[in-house]
Amino acid sequence: MKKMAFAVLAVSTLLSANSPAKDKGKAMEDVVWPAESVKWEAGPVAGTKVAKLWGDWMKGGPYGVLVKFDAGQVNALHHHTHALKIVIMSGTFVHKSDGAPETKLGPGSYLMQAPGKKHVSGCATGADCTFFMTSDGKFELIDDSKAAASDKK
Repeated sequence: MKKMAFAVLAVSTLLSANSPAKDKGKAMEDVVWPAESVKWEAGPVAGTKVAKLWGDWMKGGPYGVLVKFDAGQVNALHHHTHALKIVIMSGTFVHKSDGAPETKLGPGSYLMQAPGKKHVSGCATGADCTFFMTSDGKFELIDDSKAAASDKK
């Protein structure tokens, strides 16, 4: 329960820090989305879903999204052009930077994936993973697995 409370607090902090006001002179309205009202759509990789919170993650600029990975969903060696800031909300997220040991991250954990840093990431078997992700730039998943395979030949 403490881990979930921490995750909610961390996500709330990230939301407030990354939500730009459209008109600084106007009062902002509350945005309230109960979990059952969040709209999920297919993600860029099979086995993933995304719910857009603000911004356009595929065009660039600051954005915030909720992401779900199916249990056992693992993305092969890849990197991102921009830093991704992630807070795990449920399940066990698995992250392994190229040449580093694997890390398993449970609810309430934080991960910043550095731009250009090759890594493998995904969800451990046993339960789906849900996490909050934000970035200042366009989301790009650049596949490095083919280059790594050809390096081994």
